[in-house]
Amino acid sequence: MSFKLELPEDTILINRTELKEALQEMWAEVLGEYSKEEIMTINEAADYLKVSVPTVRNMIASREIPYFQRGQVIRLNRWEVSEWMRKNSRHYS
Repeated sequence: MSFKLELPEDTILINRTELKEALQEMWAEVLGEYSKEEIMTINEAADYLKVSVPTVRNMIASREIPYFQRGQVIRLNRWEVSEWMRKNSRHYS
């Protein structure tokens, strides 16, 4: 038995992992400018996470949450915090 598969010239074959990586890169590009502007203070991060300010400070001290520091000023990127929450969330059934 003979089998012939014909695809249009501009068809791209990609596996699931490659597709996922490509979509993540595209998503990052789309949100690139948006995420650069979404810098939060510790108070704003506490509101965003719906936790207390001391909780956010403890998470920063233990390097549990992504943050950056310029001198004594600590800031958090909303996109990085969102990704951190997504990666560290527990799904209960």
